[in-house]
Amino acid sequence: MIHNISVVFISIFLESLPFLLLGSIISAAIEHFVSDETFEKIIPKNIILATLTGIFMGFFIPACDCAVIPISKRLIKKKVPINVAISFMLSSPIINPVVLLSTYYAFYKVDKQIFFLRLIFGVIISLIIGIIMGILFKDVIKNNKEEKCSCNHHHHHAKNENEKCDKDFEELKKYTKEESTLTHIIKHTANDLFEVVKYLMFGALIASICQVVMPRELVLVFSNNKILSIIVLMIFAYLISLCSTSDSFVGKSLLSTFGRTSILAYLLLGPMIDIKNTIVLLGNYKSKFVYTLISLIFSIIFILCVLVVIL
Repeated sequence: MIHNISVVFISIFLESLPFLLLGSIISAAIEHFVSDETFEKIIPKNIILATLTGIFMGFFIPACDCAVIPISKRLIKKKVPINVAISFMLSSPIINPVVLLSTYYAFYKVDKQIFFLRLIFGVIISLIIGIIMGILFKDVIKNNKEEKCSCNHHHHHAKNENEKCDKDFEELKKYTKEESTLTHIIKHTANDLFEVVKYLMFGALIASICQVVMPRELVLVFSNNKILSIIVLMIFAYLISLCSTSDSFVGKSLLSTFGRTSILAYLLLGPMIDIKNTIVLLGNYKSKFVYTLISLIFSIIFILCVLVVIL
């Protein structure tokens, strides 16, 4: 069992790491090239249009579910509205061209409707949750100043030490005019990557344990009940933590057993949230925000898929 867990852990980690690196590079490029004022100009004031802008960004930035977290965090730090960052984070792993192609290739011979339903529902869910989260939350990123400057002081020195941390953190962010653009991007990429990768490792470990320990027979027991099978495959998608570029092929293998609607729930939930990304999110965002986001994702996907069954 330990051997199997190790193999799955390495597989999940190595599968996720390139996309996490890509996300960190994009995040660094945004930090360097795009000003706060630019985002203020291009993002509409209307909350619905602004949220649709985030989805539009999700189509053109080929970010996997691991890569979107550092990018969305950078967007929020650039004062991009919460609803825009969230709609981008949820939609990109489903509607970016790489995932669309893999989904089409997996299902075009067996059930083309799954491809279109995944695309349409991905947009709808991202829009709804983006708007709700934008209304509910204004401040979502963890205040990690003390971590960033490695200051581990007692609370009775908080005021003086917080000032020191602020100063140290600002010095880390500065770069001299002599530094090249490439050097600056590399520095920011490294900072973003190392900030997130520790949580990815922990999440990948938990996901690998779930994959090895969870009996597949238990999943198959509920395959004949359309409503229960939706719930089972949503939990299955959350626990196994597959990359959104490859989950279509697993979904295709389960199609004959579970049916279209359950597979749709699996293909929608996995890219939006899974156990490894929950750990990464909790390491970067406030816990109330993360738990609210997870609850909304599960609830709205379940409701939409049940409506498909009923209608």
